[in-house]
Amino acid sequence: MMPRKFDSEIYVAPNDEWIFRGNPIEKEEILTYFRNNLHGNEKGVYIENTFGELSEHGYLKIDGFPCHVLHIEVTPTEIVFITDDGRTYPFGEFEIYETEDGGILGVRAEEERIKYRFTWNAAKELSDLLTEEEGGTYLDWKGVRMEIPKYVGEVNVPLPADYS
Repeated sequence: MMPRKFDSEIYVAPNDEWIFRGNPIEKEEILTYFRNNLHGNEKGVYIENTFGELSEHGYLKIDGFPCHVLHIEVTPTEIVFITDDGRTYPFGEFEIYETEDGGILGVRAEEERIKYRFTWNAAKELSDLLTEEEGGTYLDWKGVRMEIPKYVGEVNVPLPADYS
């Protein structure tokens, strides 16, 4: 059965605040649920809800970052990004980019429409692995040096035209 698709009336503001019908969503358990069920497709970004055999996709408008990297764990074998959507992503499944203003953003390889802002603590942890040289930023880890690519896309994700 096809999921029901609609405008969830949820908006992620430029300051990363989640808003429903003009009111901030502040309950962490609700935000965690939404982040855990956030997906993207060619139309936009949606929260997937499943009720038994029924499912729905509530699309949202994004002008900020719906998710955040909270912590970076460096082990002898991998770099792991711990996020506020309740998941951990190893480097490779999670890509990092440098923004125009010199910041860093993250993107899950499988969900490129959903962007992650790094918290101050996570940015500091990542900075221990970064060097700047000749206008570029490089990740240095285990003898490998990789240039961090510049992010040229948009952070914003509009509501699909069907619902605006």
